Amino acid sequence: MQRIVKWRVLILVVWLALAGLLTVFQPDVNAILHERGQDPLTEDSPSKVASEMLKKIDGDKGTSNIIVFHNENKLSDTELTDIETGINNIRDNMSGLGITELLDPFGTPEAKSSLISENETTLMVSFSIDKGDREVKDIKQELESELSGVDTDFYLSGEDFIQNDYLEATMIGVEKSAALTVAFILIVLIVMFRSALIPFISLLTVGITYLVSMGIAAQIIDKLDFPVTSVTQMLLVLILFGIGTDYNILLFNRFKEELSHGAGVDEAISTTYRTAGKTIFYSTLTVFIAFAALSFSNFGIYQSANVVAIGTVILIAQIYTLTPFFMKTLGPKLFWPSKQDTGHKDSKFWGKLTSISVRFPVLTTVLIILVMIPVLMFSKQTLSFDQLKELGNGYPSTKGFSLVADNFSKGQALPTNVVIESDEPMDNNEALAALDQVTNTLKSLPGVEQVSSVTQPQFEPIEDFYVSSQAETITGGISASKDGVDQIRDGLNQMEEGLSTPDFSQVDELVSGSSEIESGYRQLTDAVGQLGSGLDEGAAGADGLAAGIAEIKNGLGAIVSSTGELSSGLTEIHSQYEALRSGYTALSEQLPGIQTGMAGINTLVSALGDSHTELQQDETYNQLKAQGAALEGGLAQITGGLNELNENYGKLNSGFDTAAGGLSQVNSGQEQILAGLNELEQGAKQLSSGLSEGADGSSVITSNMDQLNDALAQVNAGQQELTSGLSQLSNGMGSLKDGLGQSGNGLSDISEGLDQTGDFLSQYESAKTFFIPKEALEAEEFKTSLDTFMSDDRKVTKMMVILKEDPYSMGAMDTIEDINETLAASLKGTVLDGAAYGAAGPSSFTYDTNKAQLESFNSTAILVILGVFIVLLFVIRSLLPSIYIILALIASYYTAMAATNFVTYQILGADGVSSFVPFFSFIIIVAVGVDYSIFFMMRYKEYGDLNPTAALVQSAKNIGGVIISAMIILGGTFATLIPSGLVLLIELATAVMAGLIVLCFILLPMLVPALIVLPQKWGKKNKAAADQVSHQTFDS
Repeated sequence: MQRIVKWRVLILVVWLALAGLLTVFQPDVNAILHERGQDPLTEDSPSKVASEMLKKIDGDKGTSNIIVFHNENKLSDTELTDIETGINNIRDNMSGLGITELLDPFGTPEAKSSLISENETTLMVSFSIDKGDREVKDIKQELESELSGVDTDFYLSGEDFIQNDYLEATMIGVEKSAALTVAFILIVLIVMFRSALIPFISLLTVGITYLVSMGIAAQIIDKLDFPVTSVTQMLLVLILFGIGTDYNILLFNRFKEELSHGAGVDEAISTTYRTAGKTIFYSTLTVFIAFAALSFSNFGIYQSANVVAIGTVILIAQIYTLTPFFMKTLGPKLFWPSKQDTGHKDSKFWGKLTSISVRFPVLTTVLIILVMIPVLMFSKQTLSFDQLKELGNGYPSTKGFSLVADNFSKGQALPTNVVIESDEPMDNNEALAALDQVTNTLKSLPGVEQVSSVTQPQFEPIEDFYVSSQAETITGGISASKDGVDQIRDGLNQMEEGLSTPDFSQVDELVSGSSEIESGYRQLTDAVGQLGSGLDEGAAGADGLAAGIAEIKNGLGAIVSSTGELSSGLTEIHSQYEALRSGYTALSEQLPGIQTGMAGINTLVSALGDSHTELQQDETYNQLKAQGAALEGGLAQITGGLNELNENYGKLNSGFDTAAGGLSQVNSGQEQILAGLNELEQGAKQLSSGLSEGADGSSVITSNMDQLNDALAQVNAGQQELTSGLSQLSNGMGSLKDGLGQSGNGLSDISEGLDQTGDFLSQYESAKTFFIPKEALEAEEFKTSLDTFMSDDRKVTKMMVILKEDPYSMGAMDTIEDINETLAASLKGTVLDGAAYGAAGPSSFTYDTNKAQLESFNSTAILVILGVFIVLLFVIRSLLPSIYIILALIASYYTAMAATNFVTYQILGADGVSSFVPFFSFIIIVAVGVDYSIFFMMRYKEYGDLNPTAALVQSAKNIGGVIISAMIILGGTFATLIPSGLVLLIELATAVMAGLIVLCFILLPMLVPALIVLPQKWGKKNKAAADQVSHQTFDS
């Protein structure tokens, strides 16, 4: 110390120069914080892994944000036009603004319904932006410049702008707190020391400590990527000014006390540092260990607070090197204008509390434990990560987000992206079916509003891509086809029943009559030759001839009538058969589609069995698979039946052609016969006339007989053609009837097969399984969905999940946990089993932050407790008192949490305690509380000549004022955070103040002394042991 005092001027110069240089060349920590953001997670955290996978689909598009336009009445057409102009300005300058993606209702009309609220008061524009090296405030100015022509109120919100407003609010709160801290410390020191110099000297020395510490920390943050958060600078300010002032109070009080005892300045300095300086060193060591232990945390925000460890090293160096300069230079004048030469006054209050506790240690201990039981019960917390609620609606970003939550969905502004990465491409039916099942499962979660994915790009299933819909469509087609087949079959059966071989027996009679006529003609010719001798016989033959002609004409009339009916029937049959052919031709065209669908279903059933091997032992599944195979074979048989029907149709068509040809010959023969009969009739009339005229007309008769012979030749030829044609017709009708019978049988088989197919497919009408036909899979429309939701190699896919709660709420955290559990369960046992997955977005990031924080809290707290406990053992050299102090510190922490819960829920009306409050309040209470404990125990060791009870009471009287003053200083320092208005800072201030108050007025002056003297109450036999434990073991 003598060397330090000797070189005090040089040391002062070094400190000032060091503080000046580090301040001048100090990197802008706030700018670094804005650039990096608060990223406390490691690279292997699920949300970060998911974000990296997401980049394989979207590329590095930056962060997602929104612009919200609002008119509480309704957006008018003029306002919409102005907004469209402003958005077009942004679109034209996207590259300059760093915007990588823009979605608005003007450029994307199909998204209008999701971007303009139903009440038409709010319009939302979504965009992704690559910040680059720019700060958010600069980006905000650029966007506001592009929208300068828009008179409608608008707000910039989203990840960047919410985080920026939160950081700004925190920094403003810290700056306000720093100013209030300085003013508060000045007032307290002036009141305490009644000195004009000590308050300024104390603030000067601590201020230099802060500048040097912050300068070094800033260089480490900048050059070594040391973690930095919004609480980094705040903790350094509060801790350094709080404990730094506490140490100065202890140091200057001891220096004043030594001067009052008549010691010289040099001797007083030496004694002060040998006693109080030693206490300060141990106290600083505990604070250092507490904050240095944060280096072992894997949580970035906790790690960022170990700059306080750097600050404590600089503080102890400053206390031992710079403060002696002012003590030596000013001496007693340091306390000017105070005239008092004595040190600080004894604290009667602390002395009284300790006196009561050591007189009634059992009662004191029991009462404190009884009070602590309900405190512990009410100390359990629900943590909140909701930055939106912490900020309130006083900032543009939170105002904009509230408008989106009120007019759209709370989760729509900042959705969650579920990402799945497989080793194999996922653009196939098996993988798509698994992804669709995951989509539907996510939709069923209580906290999920909507989900869009590659199979449901518009948040709704595409019904045509599901087996149920396809089976229903095929079943309907099969049912209609079956009805058509049944109608055709019934028509064919009716035709077959109504179709019979025509009766052509009259044709034979006609031929027989013609033969008789021909024979009569021969006889008549002979008779004419004998005309001279048998004219009377000729007359009789003429009468017979007339009768034959009449008979022929009657028979021919009947034949003409039958032939007409036959022609009409044949025409009708041919028409119906043509309709039949059209029906089963249409059916044959549908059958390939049905066969393809059936084959796809069988493939799906087989794939289901392959992916779920346990189904292969299931009897119902095996029956279903066998029926599917049988049905596919039945369809093949139906196809064969239709082919046979086509062949029969050819035969039938040939029969129709034969029949038509025969009828044509019959018609031709009938015409010839009629012509011949007409001539015959005319000849008969002439013959009758000639016979009546007698022998004079024999020459005429001879001539007419020649004509009759020619006519009979024509009739005979016609009859031959008619007989041939009717024979062909009879044969054709037989073939037609056989073909109709075979067709009816084939259609019956088809009808039965279609019925079985419909019954089988009806089992799939309730199966909501995704199955996309190959044509649709390769179509341009579905390719757009693949490009949107999958990477180029189709191995990574995403699902956009819109939550019902705002992304930072506890409800959103619970939903993210459900999503993670659902993904693990939904992918198991599918073709995507083993695929990597995760959720990206603000909600997932916050969830991972919460999880990492809780895990790190427990491990880090144990390290802090162990480190502090080791220091206590080293300082006070006793096990039990060290344990008592640790228990007191833990009890003060839980009391602080109970008080914080009351303020949070009953006064602030928040949903939970800000996530960072429990840990940092724990570290501060333990680090500072152990300081006060060391103050107490080190003073206790100085009264080694007294019995333990008296020593405890005397130490309490002597050091109580210092501890209370230190508590007021540190508690008041944290109280300066309350005017910031930020929930986080208010809760942290509440926790620290409550913890220090209960420690300084109950646990440290009462519980710890009571526990120390308890062994004395066990009886005289244990008194010696109690003295050893309580007092002698404290001797160093």
